[in-house]
Order: sequence, then C-alpha cells, then structure tokens
Amino acid sequence: MLTFAITTTTKMASLCLFDDIRGVLCEISVEVSKTHSTTIIDQIDKMLEWSGETLEDINNVVVSIGPGSFTGVRIAIATVKGMFYGRDVSIYVVNELDALAYQAIINNTDCYKIISMIDSNKEKIYCAKYECKKESLNVIGEPEVIKLDNLIDKILNSEDNYVLVGDAVIHYKEKILKTIIDRVIMLDDVDLKIKASTLVKMLRNGELEKVDIYNIRPYYLEKSQAERDRDNNA
Repeated sequence: MLTFAITTTTKMASLCLFDDIRGVLCEISVEVSKTHSTTIIDQIDKMLEWSGETLEDINNVVVSIGPGSFTGVRIAIATVKGMFYGRDVSIYVVNELDALAYQAIINNTDCYKIISMIDSNKEKIYCAKYECKKESLNVIGEPEVIKLDNLIDKILNSEDNYVLVGDAVIHYKEKILKTIIDRVIMLDDVDLKIKASTLVKMLRNGELEKVDIYNIRPYYLEKSQAERDRDNNA
C-alpha cells in the first residue's frame, strides 16, 4: 500500500510518500515566504519522479485541513481534490494541531502535557492543549485562537509544565525564553515544524478519520476576513 500525505497549512509545506513495506520513499519539506500555490505541484512531480512511483500507484491520501493560513489550508485540499478526483483512493483528514502534538510525543520520550501552537501573525496563535499517555493523545478543553501574551499568562498561572510544539514556538522563541522558559520544555527547531511523515504515522496507528473526497472541509478555528466583512454588512 502506498500512502501520500500533504500539508500546506503553514509556511512549511511538507509532502511524504510512504510504502507499507519499504517505509518512507520520499519526504519533502519546503518553507516559502508567500504562498505554496506556485510550487506545490512541482514538488509533487519531483517526489514521484525521485521515488519512481505514479499517481496511479497511490492507495491512501492524508491531508491536513488546518487550522492555519486560510490560503494554505485551501491549497492542500484543492490539490488533493484535483489530483485524486475519480480515482480509487482512500482519503483521510488530520487536524494539524493534533498532528503537532503527536509529533511531540514521537520526539520526546517522557510524557508531559503538550501545547500545539500555530502562528497566525502578530502574536495571534491557534493552539490546543493535550496530555499524552504511551503515544496516545487526549485533548484538554477546546482548541482556541489566543494572543501570545494571554497564553503565556495561562501557562504561568498553571501548575503544569508543557512541551511546546509548532511554528509559533520558533517565531516567538525570544519572548518565550524570557517569560516562561522554566515552565516549558523546548524541542529542537527541526522537531517544531510539522512533517508529513507524522501524518502517515497517525494513519498507521488508526488515529485519522476517513472521508469522502467531496466532504473534505477546512478547519479554520476562526472566520475569514471575507466572512467577517459579510457578517458586518448583514
């Protein structure tokens, strides 16, 4: 069985092609300053070329549905719909906050509480809290959109220590180090950004939901600017 995984939710696009017998055939992670729309198809073509596989060989597809960049989330979903419409493949979706927390488990031998943090610019964070037990995740409360200062206050007022994961940890590392370094565990930068191979591991461990290709829906956590403008003018 051949599995293709894709995320373009943040500035880091990550693709993975995984074979059940041979393991990871190819994984590509590329960070861009603007949008993935002009490069993602070329990256997929290269991945297939380097691995010697074709679209027709793929049996399973895993796609991140956010939260994160509104444009980035749509790019991955649109790419999957365009490439695999009418093909005999199984489609699975993943919440990227969950995937980041799962990645933290993979890269940390001890189990702590985890906060996944995706940057939405100007110190606004998409985040969720988790507790882990032997490579299984339990979400604590509801995912939320929060300002970095408010999240820092919550950590300081908590009795728990946390593993932090996600691109927001890198972008705001200086502030985190100054304010809550004694309350958090910092992973290496390479482990903070999402890897598509993590999505594959979640699939293989039965963590993901199978959906019809017509029913892939983005998970934004907040309304887009267009939706806010429409509500204001209603």
